[in-house]
Amino acid sequence: MPRIALLIEYDGKKFHGSQLQVGVRTVQSELEAAIAVLAKRDVRVTLSGRTDTGVHAWGQVAHVDWPDDDVDTWRLANSLNGIMKKDIAVRTAQIVPDAFHARFSAKSRQYVYRILNRRHRSALLKDTHYFVPQPLDLKAMQDATAGLLGNHDFSSFRSTNADNSSTVCTVFRSELLSLGEGQLEFWITADHFVYNMVRIIVGTVVEIGLGKRHPNCVEQALQTSNRDLCGPTAPPWGLTLISVGYGDEYNLFADDSFKTKA
Repeated sequence: MPRIALLIEYDGKKFHGSQLQVGVRTVQSELEAAIAVLAKRDVRVTLSGRTDTGVHAWGQVAHVDWPDDDVDTWRLANSLNGIMKKDIAVRTAQIVPDAFHARFSAKSRQYVYRILNRRHRSALLKDTHYFVPQPLDLKAMQDATAGLLGNHDFSSFRSTNADNSSTVCTVFRSELLSLGEGQLEFWITADHFVYNMVRIIVGTVVEIGLGKRHPNCVEQALQTSNRDLCGPTAPPWGLTLISVGYGDEYNLFADDSFKTKA
């Protein structure tokens, strides 16, 4: 039974999150239903981690143990895409060692949160950007996000209904970019994330940009583990899981797109 890693993208708008739940549509249930058609039996899909209702993914990773030794990964991905609805797609599939685990082998995850900061709403970006019509102090927001780099206890940036996993995370990248025309992107990469961490960071940073909070509230929140020092949880549709990082030994998805000839 070869183990196969899948690279998946999806529009989270019509999913009740990624994790399997009875009676509702999830990313895992969609994948398992499509795989069952091809495998002619139930096959469990293991995802790299959960995304909430409304959250998107460009680089979600999953693994399955395929019941047939003779498998064409390109044909498998193509067939799955033919079965599933248009808001989810397998970008590529790859046979991996049995030791690979989509969740437990992951070393880092990268997210982007997108904000639209202009006077009037957008018809095209409404499902992918958090619309903030008031002026924002970009410099104050950038200073605040820079303070997240390094190893910290993110208890203050965790929802109250979170599990009991460690709240200590090492952040490798924390950067707020201005792309022009009011489009802002907050990029963050870490070895671990607590529940709703990115959305609470964004909610806090937006309030800093609006002048409702002092820029040093992020630093204070990290030092005191006081949730009251942070802002609200930003809406889910601005968040996208961009990638999951694994060790070089897996050489995972090194060629997931066509090469353009010179």
